Amino acid sequence: MSDMDDSKSGGSTDVQGLGRPDKPLGRGLEDVSHLFLSHRTDEAAANDRAVVRSNEPASPPPPSRAGITLLRPASVTKDWLTIVLTEFDGALEEGLRTIDANIPCHPCGEIDLLALDRASHLTIIDFDTTVNDGLLLRGIGHFDWVVRNLPNVQRMYREPTINASLQPRLVLLAPQFSPLVRCVARQITRPPIHWVRYLTVDTSGGPGILFEPVAGE
Repeated sequence: MSDMDDSKSGGSTDVQGLGRPDKPLGRGLEDVSHLFLSHRTDEAAANDRAVVRSNEPASPPPPSRAGITLLRPASVTKDWLTIVLTEFDGALEEGLRTIDANIPCHPCGEIDLLALDRASHLTIIDFDTTVNDGLLLRGIGHFDWVVRNLPNVQRMYREPTINASLQPRLVLLAPQFSPLVRCVARQITRPPIHWVRYLTVDTSGGPGILFEPVAGE
């Protein structure tokens, strides 16, 4: 009777505790029983974790700075602009190349740059680093001087050859043009003026520049 009670008690412990029985299992079962018990425990834990994860709200991905560059304005001088326009042919226009800089033309001061386009069309380039209404007056004065002295200009620049059959062009370059200048420009039919704005930015390699032709100024 005692043996039967002990046997019943041992069986009850196995069911409630879900552990290994106090009484040794049969031969061979003792060695493999842990596989069944551990598999069940791991499977239950995995299910629990899956439930927790499925209930968590999806969080948005963190912001990334990859491919984004913060640009800041750069301050440049007229000498720097002269170097850029002289060394980088085609910076303002495809095929436009500088032939000289800082050309004296009394009493109109100095022409900032003289250039030729692909058709050997003589081009006057005047520029400023600020919004300056006087740039328009200066450019027209330089145009008048070149037209009146074109034979002398041709002798000064024999190579490359200037196409004298074409009227000189005038390019005005500035970071911005005032509303007053834009109004006056609409009434000017000669010379034809090409207006170009520029934007400078500070980069790790030094100032960078972007040229933007302006239509209808």
